[in-house]
Amino acid sequence: MDLSMVPAMRRLPSEIFSEIFIHCLGEEDGCKPRVVAGVCKRWRGVALSTPRLWCRIYLHEEEIRAQSLYSLVSLQLERSGQVPLSVVFSDPSDDTSILRLLLTSSHRWQSLDLDLAFRQHEVIRASPNSFPMLKHLIICITPSLDLGNLSRSLPVLEELTLSWPPSPIPPKFPWAGLTKCTLFHCSSSVVLNVLRSSSAMTELLLYRCYCLTQVDPHLTTITSNIRSLKISRCTGTFTHDLVGHLAAPNLRELVIDDFRDDSVITQLTSLLAGSSGSITHLTLCGVKLSEPELIPVLQLADTLEHFEISWPWDVHSNTLMEALTILPGKRLHPLLPSLRALCITGGLSCSDDSLLTMLQSRVPGLRQVELYYAGRTFFFDRHLDGLRRAGMEITVHLEGPHGPYVDQSIEQEP
Repeated sequence: MDLSMVPAMRRLPSEIFSEIFIHCLGEEDGCKPRVVAGVCKRWRGVALSTPRLWCRIYLHEEEIRAQSLYSLVSLQLERSGQVPLSVVFSDPSDDTSILRLLLTSSHRWQSLDLDLAFRQHEVIRASPNSFPMLKHLIICITPSLDLGNLSRSLPVLEELTLSWPPSPIPPKFPWAGLTKCTLFHCSSSVVLNVLRSSSAMTELLLYRCYCLTQVDPHLTTITSNIRSLKISRCTGTFTHDLVGHLAAPNLRELVIDDFRDDSVITQLTSLLAGSSGSITHLTLCGVKLSEPELIPVLQLADTLEHFEISWPWDVHSNTLMEALTILPGKRLHPLLPSLRALCITGGLSCSDDSLLTMLQSRVPGLRQVELYYAGRTFFFDRHLDGLRRAGMEITVHLEGPHGPYVDQSIEQEP
């Protein structure tokens, strides 16, 4: 520390210190309340008088093995006052003492991340406690979704994440008020049942989902109000089954990530055609789709404003650039006339002239562009200066592209 700054730091009001500590709490390597409270007498006083600094209780396997954990958690609950709590609990040892202690504050839980073993599951299921403030719920692995009041009494639940859910999902699970749902390793039947129970849902993310060998013959087509659908690393049969039973006329955003099944062209066409011309954002990452197949699909998306495509092992040739070019006096209807943001990553085999001609033809409508160098020389970027002066925001990346769901920390084997 620069000692010349110490007097200035001492003059800071306690309220400023409090806000700094709370801000750092959200960082990955940010301050920990007990560490801050041990720096000096003043910092300790500020920390103890700031309940929001103690509102995040993270109890993973490593933390649970710590000595005197029960007294530490009890102290943190006391110091957090009456502010809403964010709780992460994962204890493979199946101890229940800490969980019982946490349940005494269940009326303050606003965010909950659970990974339950058998005895812990029974404690939750048998608990008479209510969860009136719970808005965000993550259940990684649990023996059953019969979780007592946690399965029934969730009046303000908005976001739910399930990973490796046991089957079947109980029909009374509190889906009704959900607006956002993330499902990992679920069957198409489970996903469709969730949609059927959640009329308020607007955002659905599906990761590594699959289709059962025998499809439920009683499944009917579901009309959903979802506006955002993201499908990542799911099987082709799952996607085919989902799209075949789903109508999403209000769909605005569609993301398909790491989909290498030959049926992708059929699924894309069906989703775009059924969106009633409302889709504005389309992301295709690692999709097995050639440019001659892609271009007719894009002709169904006149309302598209944001288009992102990444083929790390493939190329973007002159064919796509020419199709996206708007030529003066061209009688044919232009491709993607409403496009405002374009992201192209992966190999760019098209010529510089073809790429620049396409971008120039899109001025002033196209406002944001992301490209990947893909072996081009440093001087290539200088050719874009004229477009930047015209108001186009252009970013040229040096590193290779990544999929939209590279970091899936919740994914784990049961």
